[in-house]
Formats: sequence, structure tokens, C-alpha cells
Amino acid sequence: MKTIYLFFILLFVALSGNAEETSSIEILKPYDYVRYEGKDSTFVIDADYKKVDTIVIRQGDINTTLDVTSQKATYCKTIELHPARNEIIVEAYKDGKLLSTDKRESYFYNDVLPGVDVYDSEQYDKRYFHSQEEEDKCKSCHDMTNNIPHEDEPFDDVSETTCYKCHNAKLNTSNSHAPAANWLCNVCHTGNGGEYNVDDEGLSKYLAPDPIYTRCAYCHESVEDWMASRYGHGPVNDGRCKRCHNPHGSENEFFLRKKIWNLCTTCHTEKAIPGNHIVSGFVFARNKGAHPTKDRADPARPGREFVCTSCHNPHGSTGIYLLRMKGSHPFNVCKRCHKK
Repeated sequence: MKTIYLFFILLFVALSGNAEETSSIEILKPYDYVRYEGKDSTFVIDADYKKVDTIVIRQGDINTTLDVTSQKATYCKTIELHPARNEIIVEAYKDGKLLSTDKRESYFYNDVLPGVDVYDSEQYDKRYFHSQEEEDKCKSCHDMTNNIPHEDEPFDDVSETTCYKCHNAKLNTSNSHAPAANWLCNVCHTGNGGEYNVDDEGLSKYLAPDPIYTRCAYCHESVEDWMASRYGHGPVNDGRCKRCHNPHGSENEFFLRKKIWNLCTTCHTEKAIPGNHIVSGFVFARNKGAHPTKDRADPARPGREFVCTSCHNPHGSTGIYLLRMKGSHPFNVCKRCHKK
């Protein structure tokens, strides 16, 4: 009897210890199994400095360390997701000893990115942060008022705007899009939905409509002309400019999600096969039976690389196959480079 009694005492102590360890931190954000359309995920973690002195966020081979101090109880860190599935481990330490481990799984979805699968992404929920209920959790540390400049009311210091303090990492790119660079967030993030996300209205006060072309046309008046082209490109016809362009910024020209040739061949995979573009009878043998599509200088645009857009207009054209040509004959496009 004494043995059984002692066993239950030891079991209770062990369970109590585990309960204390598992409560050392609490991940408030993000929720598990969330789908993202942007690359950034912000972790919001509650921690007690008496129990924890270090938090480590592990994303594959990338580790991010947060030092826990007595100055605050909640810690925020934005990390960059890679395309498709992400499993992120959060560990709590005290004096170098691992106390507890938690994890979050998420999916970064854009169908031109490598490894992304629309059917896999449907297993994940789409969640929005900027609802009144969610913002109430952050008011103690952050100003959650709609303190955002408009094009007719610029700010002297954009770092004082509401969005900047949490989302400034969006501009850590070589090329930044003007509305984002000037923190004119409300130009696109109107709170209204579009045809493809109208059911999401009311879930976020900073919702951006999908398709986004109505907001792009606010500055780019040519958008509607492209959509009315005789020969149109699928993403443009659908008004889904974000499929190819990152509206905040990019390491690539024109805010593209990939370099031009890589972006085009994501959908047009057959064009990525060497020797599989343009009729062989019309090209030199040195090109191995086909017209080159990259790794050459562009004769029509000095200083530029020859890529798909040297011959094709990705937004729309009066010429067949989106060719940049005048007249009705498709081989007129050849005259851009071949003057004879």
C-alpha cells in the first residue's frame, strides 16, 4: 500500500513539473495551420522572465534568439517564410536548459513560387490579424489606431506611422513599390474585398481586394487598356497582378516575384526545355534548332538581357501570342532585332 501511495506522489510531482515547464511560454500568434499570402509571419510570445531567459525560434537551419528580460511580458518577432509548408519550432530556455518546446505549422502560398501546391495549401486556414478582437491583445504595447498617411496627407516621418513599427521589414528589398515605400497602405488595403475574397469582408479592416487590379489602376491607368487587349495574358485578364508582382517590393526588377525568364517558365514549362522554342527552320544551327530565350544580349534594348519579354508583352498585345509587333504578320516581331 505504501508503495502505491509513494508511486502516486512521485507521479503527481512529475506531472506538476511538466505542467510548469509547458507553461513557461505561450505562443499567442500565429495560430497553427495558417495559410499566408505574404512571406512574413509574426510570432507573439508571452514569457515570464523568472522562468525563462531565452526563446529560440527554429526554422530549418535558421535560428532566431530572443532575450527575455523583466521589462516586458510579451515578445514579438517577424520571420520570413519560405514557399509552401513551414514547420517552425519555438524553444524556451533557462540558464541553458531546455524547458519546453512548441511548434507552429504554416503555408506560404503563391502559385508561381517553387514547391507550392494549391491542394496542399487548402489544408491550412486563412486568418487575419487586424480585427478588433485581435488588436485588443496588442494595445498595451502598440498604437493600433489607423495612423496611416494618405497621398494628400504625407507624414514628415513615416517611422511614426502605425504600420511601420510592425511591417518595416517588408521594405528590406532592392526595389520598393511607391505606395509601400511611402507607407500609403490604405491605397491598396481598403478593407474591402473583391470577386475572389468578398466573403472575407469584415474579417480585417485592412483587407485588400482580390482581384487587386482596381487598386493597381488607381495609379497605373494602363491596366484597363491591357485588360482590353485583343490578345490577353491570363493573370492580367483576371486582374490578379499579384501573381507575378509583389506589391510591396522585390529583389527583382518591376517588383517581380522571380527573375523574368524563371517567372515565365514557371507556367510555360515547355519553354524551359533547351531547343524547344520557335521553328528550327528559321534560326541558325548554332542555336541548336531553336531561338534562344536567355543568356544573350537584347539587340533591341541595349544594356538589357534577352528574355521572354524581349519578344512578348506580358500584359497584352494587338499581336498574336502577345508578340511585340506591328501589323498582322507574326514574323514582324523579328524585325526588332533582325533588321535585314
